[in-house]
Amino acid sequence: MNSLAHKRKQILQQMEEIERMEYGSLQQESRPSKKTPGQTQGPYFKHQVWENGHNASRRVPAEQAAALSEAIEGRKHFEQLAGQYIETTVAMTRAESSPDSKKKS
Repeated sequence: MNSLAHKRKQILQQMEEIERMEYGSLQQESRPSKKTPGQTQGPYFKHQVWENGHNASRRVPAEQAAALSEAIEGRKHFEQLAGQYIETTVAMTRAESSPDSKKKS
């Protein structure tokens, strides 16, 4: 197996290992305390995602924020790996179609 084919296989294996994905971003915010000046309340978490042509936003309970953040990072990592897969496949295609490559019979 040539090195580009091996690299593609490794990328696919890494993609397969990602079990959770989510679109959007997670924002953490705090608010000034109304009862105790100088202190803040929170943190509060807000999940923002582009859906149906507009930005949708929802509050996320603190106990769910870590899992959601992990899922968002999983999607970002998957997209990065997909880009690597495309680059590797393009390189393979170009190598196969170059005049120096051997024709397969």
